[in-house]
Amino acid sequence: MMNTKNLTINILDFENELTFIKSYYKNLLSYCIEYKLHYDGYVAVEIIKFTERIEELLEKPDDILKIDDINFLIKIAEGRTFLKLNKLSTEYNRQNTHDILKIPRYKMYHTLEFHGY
Repeated sequence: MMNTKNLTINILDFENELTFIKSYYKNLLSYCIEYKLHYDGYVAVEIIKFTERIEELLEKPDDILKIDDINFLIKIAEGRTFLKLNKLSTEYNRQNTHDILKIPRYKMYHTLEFHGY
C-alpha cells in the first residue's frame, strides 16, 4: 500500500534536482539537433513530454502531489525513466548520462524512501 502523506515538491526539496534533470534532457535534445546527430524522433517526443511533465510539477511546488505524481518521481529516482530516454542517439556517450544524473536521482530515491515510498 502506498503512503498517503501530503507531500509537495517543496516539502521533498526536489526543485533543484528536477530542474537539473529537465535542463539536462532539453540540452541533450538541442545538442543532437544543433550538431545534426542522428536521433530517434520517438524518443525525442518522449523527452519533450518528460520535460513538460517536470515543468508542470515545478510550476506549483506547493501543491499536494497526487499518486501519479509520486509514481512519476519514483520512476525518475529509480532510473526507470532514463532507460527509454537515453536511447535518443547512439552518437553520444550514454554512460555520461548515467553518471551525470546519478547524484540527483540518488537524493530523490533516499528522500522518497525516507517518506515511506
